[in-house]
Amino acid sequence: MKIMLVCFGGLSTSILVKKMEEAIAASEKFKNKGITIEAWGKDEYSDHLDNVSIVLLGPQLSMAYEQVIEATKERGLKVPVEVIDKEDYGNMNAVPILIAAFKKIKEAGMNTFTTEGN
Repeated sequence: MKIMLVCFGGLSTSILVKKMEEAIAASEKFKNKGITIEAWGKDEYSDHLDNVSIVLLGPQLSMAYEQVIEATKERGLKVPVEVIDKEDYGNMNAVPILIAAFKKIKEAGMNTFTTEGN
């Protein structure tokens, strides 16, 4: 599973990626499940969409939502594209962001594990 975060330059999301990776590593349920998380800027993300399970946009990129959906469709991908909650993003709350991402991935029928009972 590959989770992609996108922001203006990829810098603020790099911090969030580290926190998300730490949360996954600390979870008995999700560690060693092959979950990768990447952060890219708005001008480079489309070159890295291969094998992505979900695209999460930083709140500052909410206006690019439709553009990102189109970019995924152009690559033949049917993956969820979501805007990260502004408060969770600002506070770098990795766990709620991960839970929301896992739920969206599950709703899209793209995973084999559940998010209940962390």
